[in-house]
Amino acid sequence: MRHNFIGMVISTAMKKTVRVQVAKRVMNHHVQKEVVRHKVYMAHDDLEKCNVGDIVRIEHCRKISRHKNFAVAEVIKAAMTWTDPETGEVHL
Repeated sequence: MRHNFIGMVISTAMKKTVRVQVAKRVMNHHVQKEVVRHKVYMAHDDLEKCNVGDIVRIEHCRKISRHKNFAVAEVIKAAMTWTDPETGEVHL
């Protein structure tokens, strides 16, 4: 069984690599309140199909580089984009 996480792409600045932020809900027992913790993973995106804001599923794989242990398995939901009709620019 491989580790799978669902998270949001926060950076695509590197070649064939994306940074994915995964949220985890934990209980704070002192105040009896649920708190959201975040962790950022670097994932291999071989086809470079991910954009910032996409919801993706990452899967554990062999170590690809010093910080990359995960690969993008699928894009669950693409980020909302719109094109400015006057300038033709694509915005997130």
